[in-house]
Amino acid sequence: MRLAPVLALVLAACGPLPGAEPPPIRPGLSDTVEEALCQLGFTAVPMDELRTGHHLVEVTLNGRPATFVVDTGANVTVLDAPEAEAFGLAPRLGMRGAAIGLGGSTGARLWSLQELRIGEVPVRQRTIVTTDLSQVTGALSRVSNRQILGIVGQDVLKAHQAVIDVAGPTLHLLEADKTPARGSGEGCGSDG
Repeated sequence: MRLAPVLALVLAACGPLPGAEPPPIRPGLSDTVEEALCQLGFTAVPMDELRTGHHLVEVTLNGRPATFVVDTGANVTVLDAPEAEAFGLAPRLGMRGAAIGLGGSTGARLWSLQELRIGEVPVRQRTIVTTDLSQVTGALSRVSNRQILGIVGQDVLKAHQAVIDVAGPTLHLLEADKTPARGSGEGCGSDG
């Protein structure tokens, strides 16, 4: 009769049996992924999806609003070169290089900036790269019927531990430079 306890242990380890009731939702736990991310300290930034599948976000660069495309394949955040002076960027002396993309390579330059915000999230970096983005921004600007001036790249996405909800479409960014941790939940869906 030792088989019965072993069989019960094996079945218990496999989870609920088909047709069994799912465990009840416990109070205080998140009901949605967005709510869970909010409770961990992430800020939701709405994205607009283009029919091309690209996602746009509203940014503020040195106090001036702009639209950027979110590009997980771009190593750095980039502003279209002709816009640098209009945004009050200060050139970093001797900081020139090359930008390499699917269209080939072109010159690039590193600039200092005072402020970059994505939605309401202040970005911690104080530099941005400029290069000729006219082929990308021109094509996407025509599709979106608004002027796109830059790209949010991996440098910002990684620094702010980005979570991208493509279906949302929402970009979740962690403002603080810390490990995500459950907070009070204030302002986060059903717990708020």
